Amino acid sequence: MIETQRQRRDGCGMTGETRRPVFLVDSTAARLSRWLRFFGFDVALDRSKSAAHLLVRARREGRVLLTRRRSLESASTAEIVLLASDHLFDQIRQVIAALRLPAELLPRCTTCNGELDVVPRVYADGRVPEFVYRTQSEFAFCQNCDKYYWKGSHWKNVHDASKPLLGGLGESKGGGKGKGS
Repeated sequence: MIETQRQRRDGCGMTGETRRPVFLVDSTAARLSRWLRFFGFDVALDRSKSAAHLLVRARREGRVLLTRRRSLESASTAEIVLLASDHLFDQIRQVIAALRLPAELLPRCTTCNGELDVVPRVYADGRVPEFVYRTQSEFAFCQNCDKYYWKGSHWKNVHDASKPLLGGLGESKGGGKGKGS
């Protein structure tokens, strides 16, 4: 079985050795999109049922398509990682191994995929729960959806769960649990 198809073309997935890959995840691996965003990857989630639409979008946007759809196994119009497992952690391992992902990443907004900016603590005053403001010293902010993030229990749980999978990759700056999440 082909697990990874790598076609190095201009504008596709990973055209340069220093460029981090950007991803398009379909509905067969939707949970994977949030985890990859947590590790700082630009991930678009597309729930379209049309394989042709997904291939066109991946190619047009220069994204690596992550899918479990066996019908796309022989597609050659976009870079594809055909996920072998329906288990989330196995999918993460496969993507990291297949694309030899970089080890230093900044988290992205797990809701909208926006980049997070580290902001002064005072910016979070009145915008996060009072307990969080009193107990946390670092905050990150998503300008796209106005969410604040901090390294709370959610971040710790995800970080701890990811350590065996990713080694140092989970050692990220910024993010954590966002307001309203």
